[in-house]
Amino acid sequence: MSFPLFLVLLASCCGYALLRGGAPERWSAALQLAAFAAGMPLHLAKADYRSIEFAGALIDGALFLALFVLAWRSTRFWPLYVAAWQLTTILVHLGKGLDPGMYPAGYAIQAQFWAYPMLLATAVGAWRHQRRLQTGVVDPAWKHAGLRSRGTFRSTDLN
Repeated sequence: MSFPLFLVLLASCCGYALLRGGAPERWSAALQLAAFAAGMPLHLAKADYRSIEFAGALIDGALFLALFVLAWRSTRFWPLYVAAWQLTTILVHLGKGLDPGMYPAGYAIQAQFWAYPMLLATAVGAWRHQRRLQTGVVDPAWKHAGLRSRGTFRSTDLN
């Protein structure tokens, strides 16, 4: 994948989400930026992807757990996609562990590919948040804490 293209996409999508997004969009951007920063030493060390990248898998696992919690708590739908795309990255690491003969280029591409739609979904989530605000729609960021105790969801719970 093109590293300069990724850096532009990372900066523009996360920057937009941090500046214009609601709380879920800002959290998603911050989590993705943190995972990128944590993974930079791997890229600088020129990871060859000939064997499973354990440090990368740990970073991806931590990012997945954080995105899963974000999707669970958020009222938005897009975090479900972002968490699912991150889960596919975890499955790629698992696949490399199960099949060490996987081509290094295939492993590298599959491990990195889903970051692109994750960033785009975060930016689109921020854009949709702004559109809802401009139309005067109430846009709660998080599910109401009382929903867990009642086990039901009503439209009045959002107010």
